[in-house]
Amino acid sequence: MRIKLAAGDRFEAGWPDGAAVVEWSAATAVRFYAVYVASFRDRPGFPDPTAEEWIEENTEDEDFRPEWSIMVTLPGHGDVGFVTAADGWIVQVGVVPAVRGTGLGGALIRESLRRMAAAGASEAWLTVNVNNPSAAGLYRRLGFDDMGQRARYR
Repeated sequence: MRIKLAAGDRFEAGWPDGAAVVEWSAATAVRFYAVYVASFRDRPGFPDPTAEEWIEENTEDEDFRPEWSIMVTLPGHGDVGFVTAADGWIVQVGVVPAVRGTGLGGALIRESLRRMAAAGASEAWLTVNVNNPSAAGLYRRLGFDDMGQRARYR
């Protein structure tokens, strides 16, 4: 899926009260990993990488953008959602089950897109598994357009 961006785009995240946004750094990467695991371990085929493997998979990509990769913390819940991003891509978005359906996933994506647009990016892409229609619906509501289906994508 793809969304066109313009330098003047102002995506309003719409954070819940008390939300704190944290950027990816060497000091926060393990926290991102913990939210990743909590967000996806219930999905069929969860690969269960170690923290070191998952962090390296993100940071070894020369296009990885830590300033566009963010995590959100909520009072009473702790770290509850994250997005990782690379040049032109929303790489991964996860929200822990306890706060799904609250708009947090959309807020994370809008904030990452805002940062991309401010840096001059003209578009952003993402992929979504066909067995995740709720995520695909969110991406469409945010303005992403379907651009095709990749064969054998899981």
